[in-house]
Amino acid sequence: MWVPEMPFQMACQVDEGLRSRPLAFLSPGPQRTPCLWLVNRLARAEGLAPGDPMDQALRQLPGLRVLDPTPQTWWEAQATLGEFLQHWSPQGLLGRMGEALLDLGGTRRLFGAPQDAAARIQRELAAHTGWNSQGGLSLSATAAGLAAREPARPQLPLEVVPEGGERSFLAPHALARLPDLTPRIRWRFHRLGLRQVGDLQPVPLPTLSQLMPEADARLVLSRARGEDRPRLPMLADPLGESRHPWRLEPPCLAEEVPLAFWILDRFWNDGRSPRQLTLRWWDVDGEAHRWSAPADALAQPPLALAPLVEAAFRQEARRRILVHRLELHLAWGLGRARGLFEAPAMVKLGALEPVLARLRRRYPEHSVLPGWARSEGSKA
Repeated sequence: MWVPEMPFQMACQVDEGLRSRPLAFLSPGPQRTPCLWLVNRLARAEGLAPGDPMDQALRQLPGLRVLDPTPQTWWEAQATLGEFLQHWSPQGLLGRMGEALLDLGGTRRLFGAPQDAAARIQRELAAHTGWNSQGGLSLSATAAGLAAREPARPQLPLEVVPEGGERSFLAPHALARLPDLTPRIRWRFHRLGLRQVGDLQPVPLPTLSQLMPEADARLVLSRARGEDRPRLPMLADPLGESRHPWRLEPPCLAEEVPLAFWILDRFWNDGRSPRQLTLRWWDVDGEAHRWSAPADALAQPPLALAPLVEAAFRQEARRRILVHRLELHLAWGLGRARGLFEAPAMVKLGALEPVLARLRRRYPEHSVLPGWARSEGSKA
């Protein structure tokens, strides 16, 4: 499933007058020359592209409307799409903005044939959120993704690739449309005269393994031939677990992230205690990082655990590159785990937690916070 130009659809829901206009989002963050970040279909038809200088784009297309970006809102909308799809199938995968793969193989008894269920999902999504969508139905994940991005046809918003027809459907597509092909591999394919997916389909695996690692070659061939049948993960978190994403706008250095206050707020909004804690973050260049809290740290009360996680994050983030996204993964349990020999300071903080919980319930707008949390709360 694909929601075309989801950020622009959301902007048009706020202002109906934007629907027939060429639109673009301004690139976030301070820049010497403001540039366009995202460009809608009407603006692309006039020759504009992402990365064009804003002043040049406005001279070329005076009717262009340049909007301020709201990535956090788009991030929440993507999460809303995932929550909506959970009602139709427990297995799925959210991709880029507005993209999702959904496994309808085991839902026939609930929603009928996969083709009928897919059409119903599109109708319900439009009624629930107001978003127009395009769908692709196939046993191959690659074929389904490309079918969903076929040119929109109002009379047929769902493209069905029949079983056995995946190879012929994929053959005329450009090789660059295959997922996860690096620029170097695309360049090598181009040097060898491989332009379309059909050019790659008859290549033997030993030959392709000379251009890339064998595991990657096997995966590329299965996608090019429409033979990929990935087992999709669960859309919803398992019981007793939760994930909390946070997109930083604008991106900032690790020492500027008010992480302790944000984590403390997650702890206080849930009545359970963490049994496992994993923090992941991504730099602006796409490199991912991961840190897991040791068991002895999880025995500390939230007022001590939150700054401990922040300190570990700042110690691990040593690249001096801006961070733009974080995700906190928690596995919960009832009752706080306690160490055998607790320090007096930890005992006092643990005794303060029930008192602070009662004060939060009584005065929800005036929470009693430690000094570090109050200063960070003003930044968050």
